[in-house]
Amino acid sequence: MPFSAQSSPRSRRAYTLLSLLLAGVAGAVNATGFVALGLHTSHMSGNMALLGESLAAGNWRMATLGAQVLLSFLLGAVTASALLEASRHRTRGRHASALLLEAGMLGGIGAWLMSTPDTREPSLMWCLSFAMGLQNALVTRVSGAVVRTTHITGVITDIGIQLVQMFAWVRDGARGHGVGGVLRQVRALPSAIQFERTRLHLGLAAAFLIGCTVGPMLFLQYGPATLGLPCAVLVLLVALDLSPVARPEPRPNA
Repeated sequence: MPFSAQSSPRSRRAYTLLSLLLAGVAGAVNATGFVALGLHTSHMSGNMALLGESLAAGNWRMATLGAQVLLSFLLGAVTASALLEASRHRTRGRHASALLLEAGMLGGIGAWLMSTPDTREPSLMWCLSFAMGLQNALVTRVSGAVVRTTHITGVITDIGIQLVQMFAWVRDGARGHGVGGVLRQVRALPSAIQFERTRLHLGLAAAFLIGCTVGPMLFLQYGPATLGLPCAVLVLLVALDLSPVARPEPRPNA
């Protein structure tokens, strides 16, 4: 598991970079998709609520759309997991196929939107949701279920949990040593895995917010060509994944 005390600092830095960049991509895609299509395609809690509300109101068109988006997200998650399973014995490039598929889908959606401006074609929503499900499953697998990048509820929950864990780490280490022990533990806190996880999740929240801000801002100014930016980030991650210097530690489940 890359975000544990047993993993090397190099491995944790690599997966931190992967997670932060993908959180930014997810924020940009989610918010840009809402501006362009009127639907948050990575927010499955909201889409499940949309499905239930539409069923209750007898709005079968919106209920069908909600179900389609949920199914697309699920299919994306299945696809990512299958691709990772097929490449798990490689020494590098294990994530490249999933990242390239996501980049290709986002690029295709951008091209479609450029050719047919102001469209609200449902299949575009399916494709965006598929891409977000693929990305979420990718990061969930490679992080050992510690990180998810396409939604922020769990990230904020984890921040709250980890703040208490940091306090407990300081308290337990200082027990019986008075104020001096507390000060020593506080100084040592940046080296603790609890601190590193908290910093990671704070970074994920910030990256998602930056993506949610920059994506729509650029979309309103430059239109669908904005989707080229997350595609470029994904291609960069593919290059890093294929690089000999980016060889990850072997893990049977990734």
